[in-house]
Amino acid sequence: MHSPSLRRASRAALLMPLAVLAACDLPSEAPIFEQTWVVPADSVSVGVSNFLPAGVALNGGGTAFILTTPAANINTTLGTVCGQPACQSGATVNAPVPAFTSAGGALSSTIAFPAGLNTASITGGTIAIGITNNLGFDPLRPNGASAPFGRLIVTVTSGTATRTDTIQGSASQGIANAATTNLNVTLPTGSYSNTVNLAMSLVVPAGGNANLSANNAISVNGLLQNLAVSQATVVVSNRAISTAPSAFDLDGLDFDDQVQGGAIVLDIANPFTAAGTLNVVISAPLQGGSPAVNIQKTVAISAQPNSSQTVTLTRAELVSLLGKSGVTVSTNGTVTGTGAGNTVTVAPTSQITVRTQMQLILHVGA
Repeated sequence: MHSPSLRRASRAALLMPLAVLAACDLPSEAPIFEQTWVVPADSVSVGVSNFLPAGVALNGGGTAFILTTPAANINTTLGTVCGQPACQSGATVNAPVPAFTSAGGALSSTIAFPAGLNTASITGGTIAIGITNNLGFDPLRPNGASAPFGRLIVTVTSGTATRTDTIQGSASQGIANAATTNLNVTLPTGSYSNTVNLAMSLVVPAGGNANLSANNAISVNGLLQNLAVSQATVVVSNRAISTAPSAFDLDGLDFDDQVQGGAIVLDIANPFTAAGTLNVVISAPLQGGSPAVNIQKTVAISAQPNSSQTVTLTRAELVSLLGKSGVTVSTNGTVTGTGAGNTVTVAPTSQITVRTQMQLILHVGA
């Protein structure tokens, strides 16, 4: 016959017997049975935000990453972008605008990704370009509203992504002198690596008279906007992670005279394939004259997408928990990426999930 305490345990909805083994073969005495019971706890998770470097965050809906990047800044002069003699005078001269194509690299800059972000899969966005023109003339409309018109060629490249757009001058489209012109260029989709390269080229036809000087300035500001990043590769090195406490319902279980041992089993879903060490903390508050409990164990996290870790508990540790309310288990530790350069690949919805259960081994009978 089961003891009263065991009958109470049998009524506990969270307990599930797993196996029964006969401990003796002869009926000369009451048989002893070994039973394993399981008490589950709520699953807890570590979200992708814990793995993102500074400058990378989730958008409000948690559907994409947001990057905070510096602007691309270009500051140059007419003497640099135009190699024609009329553009090389140190003094200001009033002369016809010569036909020219800006020198390679004269209007180019690089936008760096946040440190720790190696690659990003970009599915949308723009680069906002502000051009402050003090060349002394409009390079797209050097003849005013009349043809021929010039053009601005804008090329954006990074990793496998590249896109070239041409902004054609017209009677209504120019880059006015002594003003700032704002343009928006669509970003190419694809896999970006570390930096975004912005390169522009002016193709200017011969035009009317203007006040020309080699020192006349032109500056460009380029800023990435409205990026839609669906996936990223980030550096994770000894990154601290933790989970909120999950609760065990043990206050109705008082068969401490029958418990022989057990374990905490952690089923870990790890889409980041990061490896590390977790401290498992099992706690119970002071109650009923019994002291507070704080049991700490250490387990390894493998880089496998799914793994299971078992934390063995002694009989004394289990007895200190049974029958108590407020029993929780929490985890904290550090992880490191196992990809090249300690990297992991993350998506906006990625998270480490830890499902915890307590196994109790009981001796019943005799």
